[in-house]
Amino acid sequence: MRIVANLTDNRIIEVGKTPDVGDVTAFNGRYSLVVPEGADVVVGRESTFTEILERGYSGLLAQFPMYGNIRYNPLIDDADVADLDMSVGMTLPDTPPPHDVLWVRTQTGRPPVDAQSGHVPNSTAVLGANTTVDPNRPGLLITDTIDISGDTDGHGADEFMVWWKIYSFDTSEDVSSRYGSTAGMNDPAIRSIQEVLQEPSGLEVSLSINDGASFHQVGRLEPVNFCSRGTQLRLSFLNGDPGKVYLAAYAIMF
Repeated sequence: MRIVANLTDNRIIEVGKTPDVGDVTAFNGRYSLVVPEGADVVVGRESTFTEILERGYSGLLAQFPMYGNIRYNPLIDDADVADLDMSVGMTLPDTPPPHDVLWVRTQTGRPPVDAQSGHVPNSTAVLGANTTVDPNRPGLLITDTIDISGDTDGHGADEFMVWWKIYSFDTSEDVSSRYGSTAGMNDPAIRSIQEVLQEPSGLEVSLSINDGASFHQVGRLEPVNFCSRGTQLRLSFLNGDPGKVYLAAYAIMF
């Protein structure tokens, strides 16, 4: 399902099936309110964002009865951005210094800390790899700490499943010209959304249960078990491809 909302007033203007991978749609002034696949969500005239999100992620959790809890981030507003950590890095195993630490390289909005706070939905991106340096520096997004101690009576968890939704976006050039080969053109910039494979070869998603001290690579909707329990979770999204990866939402079941 793809739910489309208006950027100016957050009004839901379209509900339809998820387009096929590779399909491109002009998306100026709109954004996608992500609902996890398989979730049975009915959108009515009186449906609110909160209801849609709760039903969507409850529906995702219901498909995997081995888990009892879910934490999710729809990356819609500036409060959602506050759940990302822009000041940390990730240590790479078996990599000698000074190249053993990768720092966050992410495009996003501002958390709610001052009058300039703000975020545009569907605009959080893991930057493409910087290939002008040696070794190359991939894009990296790391979440802030997700404390699940309250959900687990302080015991933590050792079994998890991670879900995410990514898109590709492209914006054409805004051309208004009276000269040369572009004379007579008056073409506005068009921002287009494209459905993509959710596990491209250049994207590595990892889970930490010890607040970022170490990360373990995970697959999308693949169970992962740890030898010990943890309460302080983080997710990392590492992009080794040259193009941006737009992260629209993520969730952890445990």
